[in-house]
Amino acid sequence: MRKVCAWCQKELGPGGSQLDAYDAPITHGICYDCLKKVMSFLAEPVRDYLDRFPGPVFLVNSEARIITANREGFNVLGKKPEEVEGQLGGDALDCEYAGLPGGCGNTVHCKTCTIRKTINNTFQSGRSNIRVAAYPDLHHMTGENRVRFLISTEKVGDAVLLRIDEISEESRPEQI
Repeated sequence: MRKVCAWCQKELGPGGSQLDAYDAPITHGICYDCLKKVMSFLAEPVRDYLDRFPGPVFLVNSEARIITANREGFNVLGKKPEEVEGQLGGDALDCEYAGLPGGCGNTVHCKTCTIRKTINNTFQSGRSNIRVAAYPDLHHMTGENRVRFLISTEKVGDAVLLRIDEISEESRPEQI
């Protein structure tokens, strides 16, 4: 599947399939240059644009820092924009491991962080990821329950849109 910008028809990289032929089915997105043009034409701040998306949406840079989010994104974190923007994802999410020496992205636990790995995969490959199950370690806030996110990512220019499609709490499995 080919992925092209719906505005300028520029190739956006693989659309999630191994088919590279030009007769392959096409899916559409928007390239970063067109996004900037559309945003300037609308004279609308990015945060307002993100508010049009359903569910919590975060715009993340290549260092895994949150550029901004939509209103639902800030609400899910229970934080104001100034408490989130510029923060590493684990810090904004209050991941237990972000508080360890080394901080977010630099502990042994970060190597298996599904959210971080999914964002990095989208940055490196340009491929979108849809409804990936992620279990951030938030039991210090939820007690015995663990939180499950279903996340989706899409690359937009030099950033990745991270959407939380679903949030649920599950009981932790019995320890044997």
